[in-house]
Parts: sequence; structure tokens; C-alpha cells
Amino acid sequence: MKKQTLKLFTISLIGFVIIISVLLYFFSERFTRSWLPIDNGFGETVTLSPDDQSIVFPFYQSGDGALYKANVDGSDVNQLTYPRQAESHVHPRYSSDGEKILFLSQEKGEGELMQSLYVMDSDGSNLIRLSGDDELITDAVFSEDDQTIYYLVAQDYQEGNELEEGPTNIDVYSISAKGENKERLTHDDSIKKRSLSLTEDGTKLGFVEWMRDEDEGLTSSFVLMDTTTSEKEYINPDFDFETNLIYSAKISPGGDLVAFSAASENPRKKSQFIYEMYTMDSDGKEVEPITSFRTLITEPVFFREKDRVLFIQDQSWLRGKPNYKLWAVDINGDQIQSITLQMPQFSGTIL
Repeated sequence: MKKQTLKLFTISLIGFVIIISVLLYFFSERFTRSWLPIDNGFGETVTLSPDDQSIVFPFYQSGDGALYKANVDGSDVNQLTYPRQAESHVHPRYSSDGEKILFLSQEKGEGELMQSLYVMDSDGSNLIRLSGDDELITDAVFSEDDQTIYYLVAQDYQEGNELEEGPTNIDVYSISAKGENKERLTHDDSIKKRSLSLTEDGTKLGFVEWMRDEDEGLTSSFVLMDTTTSEKEYINPDFDFETNLIYSAKISPGGDLVAFSAASENPRKKSQFIYEMYTMDSDGKEVEPITSFRTLITEPVFFREKDRVLFIQDQSWLRGKPNYKLWAVDINGDQIQSITLQMPQFSGTIL
């Protein structure tokens, strides 16, 4: 009996020592450093400065996301915005001259979701709200001269499966950078629009449009809309997939190339899709694969001075909560590089 008691005491003591050692390491090593290389917490969008030197992105702590600025290699991270509790700042976009940043403020109320449009200086100062209290804005981008902002507004929010849930009945609007002259540019029956981009000359606005067809079901196309006439050209990649679902797509600054994420069958689970990144010309021809992660690629972002794109991968696609990671790759698929964000210690939210 005494031997059994001694054995249990010894096992308990060893367990206690192990727990204390882990706690000491956790607090001494992790919480006393000024920054930690962290991959978790990154949002699903990123914006690249016009000189290709810096990025702005949302990073989440305790469910709320603030905007941070960093060098394009993930170093020198600084917090730009300080959201209130139950508020997140998402979808940042640089202006063409790099002096302004627009973003959406996601406000979570009881039984509703609203996203408002804001603009600020690139250092986070001079914050101005441009939209009303009752709008659900899903994306926005500056015009080529930074005097106008094109943005997407949803009329409804739909519950459903992973493809159809979220904001629906979305149209394109424009507003001046001062919050004046609001105009609705599209009136159609599309279920969703997402992934705004603009050619460098400002003549073509690109986005992905999702429609429901009686015969084919849910389909999507990349759309180039003339910013003067609002006429739309539908572009679909010329490849033989059983489904036609483009998740996101961006037009290159020169307007001759499209980087896009599209669905294909998951070889491990045929009832689900995976989304790899591809490129195609502006006619939908010469489709080339860039990635082979077998997960979800969200938003591609073109460099201006290099034939290269940033993109975001959901490492936990189909396996639970999103876990986004930032990458860069040449448009031909070469020189792929993961970018680790050297995040500062969390500084809290403004209540």
C-alpha cells in the first residue's frame, strides 16, 4: 500500500514539474519578446503599396481585427487602426499615389452585420467615414486618380452552404473620395459580386460575378466593366472543368492578364471543391496553373514593378476555422515564397 502511494506521489510530482516548466517557458519566452513570428490570425485580404515596398492587412486578436502595415517581406509590422470592441477593420486598399488607404469597418450587432466604408492617411491618421449606418459594403477600390471610390453594396444576407451564404444581391456603386456624388452603376440579378480591381489607366473595373442558372446551377464569371459606359464583358477561363466557379480574380495593372482562384474537384473528397490559382489573358485564353496546394486560394494581388503576385492560402480549408497564410510567387509559378509576419505584441482595442 505504501509503495503504491509513493508511486502515485512520484508520478504526480513529475507531472507538476512538467507543467511548471511549460508555464515558465510560455511566459518567459513568449510573452517577454517584443514580437513573435505568427502565421495565425491573418485575414483573407491584403493590399500592396504602389511602389511594391509595403503591405497592409487585417490581423485578428480575440475575434476583432485591426489593420497593420509591414514591409513586403513581413518585417517592421506596425498597427494602423484600433477598432472598438466587436468591430473589425478589413479589406484595405492603397490609393494609386500611396498616400491614402480605404478599408471596411465590420460591425457585429445582434442578428445583423454591417460594413462601413472609411478612408485614412497611409499612416493611420485623419480617419473619415464615407458611408451611412445601414449599408453592407463588401469591397472597395480607388479610381486611378484617387478622386473616386468604386465599391460593392449588398442588399441582403443569406444563410446557406459554404458557396452561397453571406452577402447577396450585390451591385457596384461609386462615390467621391470626399463622400459625395453617390451613384449606383449596376442593376442586375447577380447573387454575388466580389474581388474588385482596376486597370492602371482607370478604364476597366474588374470583379467576379456569381449567377444562378436553371440548367447549370451556380456559376461565376470574371467581368470587365467599362468605367465610363458601365458596359460589361464576361470572361471565362478556357479549360475543361466540370464546374464553372471562380472564387476571386484580379486584372493586372496593364489589363492584359488575370490572376484568379477557381474551383476544381478535390481528389480526396469528391463532394467538395479545392481552389487553386491560375492566370489567363483578358480573353480567357492561355490558362496556366500557378499553385498546387489543394486548399483555398483567396485574393491575388499584382505587383506593379515585377511579374509577380501576392496571394493568400487558407491552410485549414475544409478542416475547421480559416487559417490564412501569405505567399508571393512569379506569375509563371516560379520563385514561390512564404511570408511570415513578425507581429508586435497585441496592444488591445479602443473600447
